Amino acid sequence: MFRSKLLRVVLGILLAVFLFHQLYASLYNPITTESASYLSYVDGIPATGVILRNELIIERESSGVMHFCVEDGERVTRNGVIADVYTDEQDSINVAKIASLTEQIDSIRTIQDYNDLAAVDLDLLNSKIGHTLSDLLFCRATGRLNETGEYREQLLTMLNRRELAVGAEQNFATQLASLQSQRDALENSLRQPVSSITTPNSGFFVSSTDGYETRLTTDDLSCYTPEFLESVEPTPAQNCVGKIVSDYTWYVAAVISADDAVKFRPNDAVRLHTSLRSNPNLQVTVAAVNRSPSSDRAVVVFSCQEMNKELATMRKLPITIVDGEYEGLKVNRSALRFVDGSQGVFVISGMELKFVKVTVLFSKEDADYVICEKAAATDKTALRLYDKVVTKGKNLYDGKIIN
Repeated sequence: MFRSKLLRVVLGILLAVFLFHQLYASLYNPITTESASYLSYVDGIPATGVILRNELIIERESSGVMHFCVEDGERVTRNGVIADVYTDEQDSINVAKIASLTEQIDSIRTIQDYNDLAAVDLDLLNSKIGHTLSDLLFCRATGRLNETGEYREQLLTMLNRRELAVGAEQNFATQLASLQSQRDALENSLRQPVSSITTPNSGFFVSSTDGYETRLTTDDLSCYTPEFLESVEPTPAQNCVGKIVSDYTWYVAAVISADDAVKFRPNDAVRLHTSLRSNPNLQVTVAAVNRSPSSDRAVVVFSCQEMNKELATMRKLPITIVDGEYEGLKVNRSALRFVDGSQGVFVISGMELKFVKVTVLFSKEDADYVICEKAAATDKTALRLYDKVVTKGKNLYDGKIIN
């Protein structure tokens, strides 16, 4: 009788211990993991770049309604026409309508001429449609509405081409005749411009001015100090239609600390990382290093010869003066461990732990992660993308069985 009670007590204690262990294991996992993820990181000195360039303001010499013949940021040649001047606003509106109708007519003719449907790669065409739609939405979101028309026409052309490729019948004859009739009527009613505005030099035309055209010039680079850049005020231009931005050498001035500035010497080749869609990386050369006379800061001036419509319309942009660029697997710093003198991490492989050696490409003191070298996908002994890396745990060793 006593032995039976003792057995029940022991079994009860064992059951309680088992339940407690299960509850403890469910509420407290002694091992914490994070998935290894891909990361591309640009290390360097963050700054705000102020653009210095040669800019020629174009003044307006006659009254009337202007109609620009070139788009904002478009490259123009010397003595090229940038705008026609009309006596009536309706003439300018009609010119714009004629240009729009011509684009639609050309688009339809392009589709009609494209009759090799067997050669159409639908996957590639769908990919191009997606990219063009993305570009169109990006332009709208960033306020670059002058570029949306081009993407809209490209998108329409590709959508119609896809319709033809999948067998949908398209008859554009009626639509084409209507568009041509509308264009002919407008052309017959259009009066000739009373004058034209031409460009004295070649470059990129910008239809707006910001007042810094005569203040942020390239004549004397030594004048650009932190104090000057912080105090310079714009001088608004009067009676102008825009400006011509030189497509030759221009400059980017950036305020950085004096300690960082000692890294640069004139004629050093440097790369600037930007958020620009057209130029994410600018190859530049150090033109000047100007220390502040009253603070521990300096201005580094970089020269550049890459120019396009996006750069031509900007005055300031965030930049990173690149010191290094790294691509690899992002791993929490706490996951790094040394086993037998080798640096690596523990990863969960099935029901056990596996120690994997890693090569750290980039590490920063104030960052809680490191970037490790990404091995080939066929290398089963190396750290791979999405591996579950142990960031916290006790008594870890290679081959340890885990629940």
